[in-house]
Amino acid sequence: MVKIQVHPQGTRVRVRQGRLPLDPALEGRPGTVVHLLKGGGDRYGVQLDGESRISVLAEDELEALGPDSTP
Repeated sequence: MVKIQVHPQGTRVRVRQGRLPLDPALEGRPGTVVHLLKGGGDRYGVQLDGESRISVLAEDELEALGPDSTP
């Protein structure tokens, strides 16, 4: 079975509540997918707008934004 990446690198996303507990300060924040983490399920490295560090988030914690949503 081939797993299709729902949010490819470069996709603009917004953080939302998923199945697992989430830091409330992250919810609603926009960012950009920078990579898919291998071997850890459906987890993504996301650089949130205004931050230099990469946050690790699950697929169900990300909502794709439209193409006109620039940082």
